[in-house]
Amino acid sequence: MFEYLLDAGPDGKTLKEIEVKTGVDEILLMRLLRSLASIGLLSQIDEHRWRATSLAQTCVIPTLRSGIKFMFDFVGPVFQKMPESLARRDYRCPSALQGPLQDTYDTKLAGYDFIMEPRWADTLVDCNLFMKGRREGSTSWLEFYPFPERIAASENYKTPAVAVVDVGGGLGHGLMEIKSKFPELKGRLILQDLPNTVQQAGDGGRVFEPMAHDFFTPQPVKHSKAYLIRQVLHDWPDKECQTILKHIAEAMRPGYSKVLVNEFIVPEVGASDFITACDLVMMGLSGGMERTEGQWTRLLASAGLRIEKVWTLNEQTESVIEAVLV
Repeated sequence: MFEYLLDAGPDGKTLKEIEVKTGVDEILLMRLLRSLASIGLLSQIDEHRWRATSLAQTCVIPTLRSGIKFMFDFVGPVFQKMPESLARRDYRCPSALQGPLQDTYDTKLAGYDFIMEPRWADTLVDCNLFMKGRREGSTSWLEFYPFPERIAASENYKTPAVAVVDVGGGLGHGLMEIKSKFPELKGRLILQDLPNTVQQAGDGGRVFEPMAHDFFTPQPVKHSKAYLIRQVLHDWPDKECQTILKHIAEAMRPGYSKVLVNEFIVPEVGASDFITACDLVMMGLSGGMERTEGQWTRLLASAGLRIEKVWTLNEQTESVIEAVLV
């Protein structure tokens, strides 16, 4: 219906025309149209005519439409269950295996294992499309983090065997962006993720080397200049994050290797509705969390790492935390 009304332009369509197009009963349709107009998706021209607003684009752009479906169909029930779930655990932060998602769907699996089940295949597609659209609409970390100076052209950069390992890097878009922006970068680029994901990723047109790896096991690539971990740690509670980071730290070369954590940083005071909503979603789905700079400092220290510097563009863009061995 939204596509139909957007195509109609400013003149919109009559109630009868919309009824014929959708097959919805006239009285029910009128009640729904009034509700949609009240939240700004439609505009009522007169008693019998309606048009779409610019906000209605959110319902037809594929990535945003997928986001609405994912949040309503999969995340919504978890939020409805959250008060009961928190109460039954005496209001303690959920863990990766005991939380609102497990209570909602009666599963013992961690959130990111659960959504991989075949019955959630369409939901996973919606989730991935939504995240892809959010990334495309955001400023890249490479726009404000000085990658050439801190990594590629730093004083002790000697064309290493491995330049960057992208830990839990999905389909390799992060490494492809690095190579596209800095084609002169020397050294190997390695993409690490679970077997099915790296098989789907291929080699990015010979940009990177795919490597199947579970980041809860020891890091097999030693002494990379940079270990990049983007939008992964917020998926997990501190205990699991500490394991992931310790495995990376054990593979680093002192005075040389760096960890680049690309994640949101929650302001200590005055956090926005956006960042707090992200935090509650992570809590419900995986027991994860968005963290303040102080929480990142303590988490990294628990894995034998210290923060050298933090780059932040704004609250709605993931920061870059550069860390080295203590």
